[in-house]
Amino acid sequence: MKVGIIGGGRVGSCFAAYLRDAGALAGITASTEQHSRQLAQEFGVPPMDNAGLWQAADVLLLTVPDRLIGTAAQELAQSVAPAEKIVLHVSGSLGLEPLAPLQAVGAHVGSLHPLQSFAGGKMQLAGVYMALDGDSEAQDAARELVQLFGGKAFSVPAAERAAYHAAACICSNYAVAVEAMAAQLMSRWTGSDAAAWEALLPLFKGTAANLEAAQKPASVLTGPIARGDVSTVAKHLAALPEALLPNYCSLGLATTSLALANGTIDENTADELRKLLGGNYG
Repeated sequence: MKVGIIGGGRVGSCFAAYLRDAGALAGITASTEQHSRQLAQEFGVPPMDNAGLWQAADVLLLTVPDRLIGTAAQELAQSVAPAEKIVLHVSGSLGLEPLAPLQAVGAHVGSLHPLQSFAGGKMQLAGVYMALDGDSEAQDAARELVQLFGGKAFSVPAAERAAYHAAACICSNYAVAVEAMAAQLMSRWTGSDAAAWEALLPLFKGTAANLEAAQKPASVLTGPIARGDVSTVAKHLAALPEALLPNYCSLGLATTSLALANGTIDENTADELRKLLGGNYG
């Protein structure tokens, strides 16, 4: 199987490195001819345009930003002869509708979304879950790629893509937002945002290590809500800047439900916490 990549950003470049090492990379293109040539030289493949990739590859990965997938598919469909290719986008939130123009010219279409945050370079993909969708031919090709990357394939149907993507955002993006909120508060005493994060980072790493060792996140919950320490939570609410109260209370209510499900607090304590946090929420 020869694979072409349209989109030379972090995801496309990461995939290209794996495919090059496996001898499966047909080519890679970017938004400009100059960048495409640079990528071709970097990955040791012939420089070509998207129409050339269509000819050279059995499978094409569209690793462009989500907002450009439909445009890229339409432009490609208008520039190539009909052929039974496999085309996969790598969006976590989109269904297959943006690929309809390529389906109309004979392609089998689907999606392959790695459940990972990409920071650049050849990131470790071993063990990473990758969500698949598409027709049977597209999913078969996607599973072959997941195996090449060392990942784990699972299916997420189009109707549930938004909920799946929300789970990923909560895990990654919202975790960053929470840490930024904590650092903002901690900077009062450390003198700078950088020092605040330096102070909090060992705590974050300790929590991350506990999470990595756990079979489910809920089992590592600690802190005043997990202990049912209502008075400490009340002190937090009295001391926090008003701007942080809605976020703290929202997170506190979610943590209360988690502690109750874990059995570390009883229903009476949970009700006390709900009244306390709910009265300060909003």
